[in-house]
Amino acid sequence: MVKKTYICPKGKKSAVIIENISIQIKEGATFLLGIAGAGLIGPIITNTLVEQIPDVKEIGFVASDLLPPVSVFYDGKLKNPFRLYYSAQHNLVIGVSEVPFQTTSAYNDLAKTICHWALSDDVKIKEIVVFQGYHKHGMIDDFPVHYASEEDMIEIFEKLNLKKFERGIISGGEASIINEALTNGLKPIALFAPVYQIPTPEAAAAILEVLNQLYNLTIDTSKLIEEGKEIKVKMLDLAEKAQEYQRQQQLPETPSEGYTQYFQ
Repeated sequence: MVKKTYICPKGKKSAVIIENISIQIKEGATFLLGIAGAGLIGPIITNTLVEQIPDVKEIGFVASDLLPPVSVFYDGKLKNPFRLYYSAQHNLVIGVSEVPFQTTSAYNDLAKTICHWALSDDVKIKEIVVFQGYHKHGMIDDFPVHYASEEDMIEIFEKLNLKKFERGIISGGEASIINEALTNGLKPIALFAPVYQIPTPEAAAAILEVLNQLYNLTIDTSKLIEEGKEIKVKMLDLAEKAQEYQRQQQLPETPSEGYTQYFQ
């Protein structure tokens, strides 16, 4: 039976604005989308890609009535909080969303707009990759990357020695993107790593190493790993001071291993 695929309608309160129409996106591109979520790994990953891929060019942005009233700037230069970039060399579209939407339901509108644009005749993206951090109690010494994808990608991930979650639920903006992609024949991939409840650059570095292998990139993650180590030292220092304060105040302590209770 021959199936006919229809492009989903765009969202009613969001739009993709392409400012640099001279750049042609080659058919079959991969869309790497970093949404501001747990551990902020999405923006960390995608900003690092933009900084290090030599031929990346900014092509536009996503506008939405549902974005919070927040502006961002780098080195004094104002930037749109949800930017789109393209690398012709690697055929990668990169979306950097620096701020979360005001309500979770707003991502449903965004997902429709993103998929409508991705499947349009002048874009024709083949797959979309999202990143999600999951909270882990205590200090994190290892940052394994897990995946969830359609069946035809499993063999590739197994060759990279990635672990899969046997069963689980994805929530938030990433879930809206995945569900809309599945509905409209746009291949979704989700990569996960453990994170703290604060920015976790080491988790982003672990996922970037996977992207290096998947898309033949050469992203240097050493700076992110060092930043992660510095954050961990500061966390341990704060935990030690908190325990010292407890002792001075003669407050009851909850039995725990090391300082993990302060990161739960």
